[in-house]
Amino acid sequence: MSKPQIVIVPGAWHAPFYMATVVSNLESLGYTIHAQQMPAVGSSNPPSDLSTDVAALNSMVEKAIDAGNDVVVICHSWGGMVTGSGLMGLSKAEREQKGKKGGVIRTGYMTAFIVDIGVSMMDAAGGKPAPWFGIQVSHLFPFCLDPNVLYNDLPPAEQQKWGEKLQCHAYDTFYAKATAASWKKIPTNYLLCEDDLAIPREGQQAMIEGVKAVGADIEVTSIKVGHSPFLSKVDETVAWIVGVAGR
Repeated sequence: MSKPQIVIVPGAWHAPFYMATVVSNLESLGYTIHAQQMPAVGSSNPPSDLSTDVAALNSMVEKAIDAGNDVVVICHSWGGMVTGSGLMGLSKAEREQKGKKGGVIRTGYMTAFIVDIGVSMMDAAGGKPAPWFGIQVSHLFPFCLDPNVLYNDLPPAEQQKWGEKLQCHAYDTFYAKATAASWKKIPTNYLLCEDDLAIPREGQQAMIEGVKAVGADIEVTSIKVGHSPFLSKVDETVAWIVGVAGR
């Protein structure tokens, strides 16, 4: 049986190259990876809601499905907002009901926001920007002021290296309400990052409990790692993604 295709949705400020080593390792195991720069990241004309990013995600998923492939979507941090609001009608179960082959079989949330319809990322994060957000112009978070928040389990030189590569992010997408909750229809895995300073363990756990409260299917793996396991715990991240893919 062929392996499912994997679609990756990076978090705020991050381009896909942050996961290059993880992607390379997955490709060496025979997986086909789909990833692209999300519209909310690095844009001089930033979107005002999640719809542009949702459209980009759905387009990637449709390409991955192609003639009938199974697909797994892996999202990180803010990317969970896009994944939750996206994928409607693209699950394998929904496509089978229409006589179509393939579709999304699972989603994997890597210390990612997983919220219900009508809830924004900022709602889930406490209602106001964190002190380490750098807001310089309307609609943009041009920089994370403290890379240690994102990369606290990397050496200082590595924190600086990756921090310098961060891009601006569309401010309004942090306040945009989720328009769907695809995790209610698609089985979900969650990688709980115990030492995360950006989305503390308690915040991740609260979102997980919210998913369980509505009876959705979620499987949780907890590891001792910061906000960016794709940099600090590559092997563990690859193993988790392979587990989400199921084969």
